[in-house]
Amino acid sequence: MKRALMLAALALAGCKVGDDYRRPQLEAPARFELAQGETQLQTRWWSVFQDPALDALVERALASNLDLKLAASRLREARAVITIAGGEARPQADAGGSFARREASTEVAFGQFFPPDPNSFHSLGFRASWELDVFGRVARGVEAAAAEYDMVREDARATLVMVCAEVARNYVELRGFEQQLEVLRADLAVQVDTAGLVRSRVQGGLEDELALARIEGLIAQTRAQLPQLERERTARENALATLLGEWPRELVELLARERRPLALPSSVAAGLPTELLERRPDVRRAERELARACALSAQAEAELYPRLSLVGALGLESQRLDDLFQSGARTWTLGPSVTTPLFRGGLLRAGIEVRSAQEEQALLRYQRAALEALRDAETTLAAWKRANERVDELEQALVANRRAEELARQRYASGLENFLSVLDARRQLLATENEHAAANLQRASALVAVYRALGGGWDVEADAPALARRD
Repeated sequence: MKRALMLAALALAGCKVGDDYRRPQLEAPARFELAQGETQLQTRWWSVFQDPALDALVERALASNLDLKLAASRLREARAVITIAGGEARPQADAGGSFARREASTEVAFGQFFPPDPNSFHSLGFRASWELDVFGRVARGVEAAAAEYDMVREDARATLVMVCAEVARNYVELRGFEQQLEVLRADLAVQVDTAGLVRSRVQGGLEDELALARIEGLIAQTRAQLPQLERERTARENALATLLGEWPRELVELLARERRPLALPSSVAAGLPTELLERRPDVRRAERELARACALSAQAEAELYPRLSLVGALGLESQRLDDLFQSGARTWTLGPSVTTPLFRGGLLRAGIEVRSAQEEQALLRYQRAALEALRDAETTLAAWKRANERVDELEQALVANRRAEELARQRYASGLENFLSVLDARRQLLATENEHAAANLQRASALVAVYRALGGGWDVEADAPALARRD
């Protein structure tokens, strides 16, 4: 009988109810409208800045970032859940023993005429059971748990992309604020020298007090910008320290030692839109969420069908402990167990409807995630292009304003212009220099945003190295 049941279970093993999951196809344009240069996205995209300090910071963040460590811990948890989900399909066995001392009541019928003697009961043995999972209820649960593990892995990959992008963004902004500080301090030095010249001319009666007051006002206005830039630079240092899981003072030496201008590429290797949908962790997660919803929907349908199990027990029972290990104390049971739902008040059908609706919602979220990924890529590529155009225009304005300031100085020295012309030219040059430095910062930040939107920072084939070390 046991052999017949096992053969029947093997014959029905392929009778899982519900639809098997098939990944839906997504539509995508042939190429990004504003993409330029190479079509293959670089995995270590931050190397395009050609800055060893940035490379070192990213590597340290990948090794010590607390969010990545938390993601790795969640991966271990999700893997264990897969084992738990498949546990019902494996044979289960328990061992145990018991002792009981019993005395019957004398107040029941005939108890007072035939008082029973107290008796003892000893037992020792084990029980085993095995659900054959004919209709795939447990198997669908394992599929759902595996898909959920994949979802957690994609969350971890998204964390990896975020960490790389945040380190790069804070670093380039730090360097950008340092550049603005350098520009302001250089301008401030020129303004102080000019103020000294004007002061001597006022003392010699060659210039009036108004010119001196104006240059001193410009100096005070320039100095007032320094604390704000210092505050922004310090905020970026603290942000980098947090991303690396370190104290801010530990980064000061590295940031000061490896200081150099950022080298920005003239084009971005964006890859293809179809590759983006394969690479973006949020899109990949949404696809895995859909697979999980499909498995849970099939599992809900399997609840309508019977559960078939094999149950067996082997043990020893006796009233006297001395007789427990005698051959006559042996007892065993073996046989199939079938449980089928008859009436649940519509709960099972409602559960199927719930899972079906959740599967539909997961499909819509998957489609939406793909559209948002393509939108993010196009938007950041457009912002990068406009940032480059703005820097180019400001560089031309910078050349013109420097020439204008030089001509104003020459004409002032020749007595052809008053000092107000020099002051206006200097103020315009300072504004253009500040705007140019800020535009360079925005261009670098825009490039980081592009690579983050493209899902760069991990290799689809080789997997995420920082997570592979921990998972």
